[in-house]
Amino acid sequence: MGERPEPRRRLTMPTKDQLLREAADKEALAVTFLRYARTLPEALEGIPARPGDCEPFWRGPAAQRFVTQVRRLRRELDDLEDDCLATAESLRRRARRLREQAARAADPA
Repeated sequence: MGERPEPRRRLTMPTKDQLLREAADKEALAVTFLRYARTLPEALEGIPARPGDCEPFWRGPAAQRFVTQVRRLRRELDDLEDDCLATAESLRRRARRLREQAARAADPA
């Protein structure tokens, strides 16, 4: 036998409380991204970044490979920091729009 069609779901507008909850969630997530972004510059702190600084640990070509790797990782962490900051800003903009939408929403009857 044939399958029954799934009943249509009614689309409902989010309530003011739902919009405000979603805005608060996005704001909290933005704070988390900002916290992560602030800690990233410290991730490689103290790690030698010049061949001369590596002498106690690495010599010759190994020192250069190590420094090349550290520089690449620093660039990647800089990019990650920028991405975290951009994501936080995007989340904050979305939260602001949700709060504006909530301000225009009618209270439930």
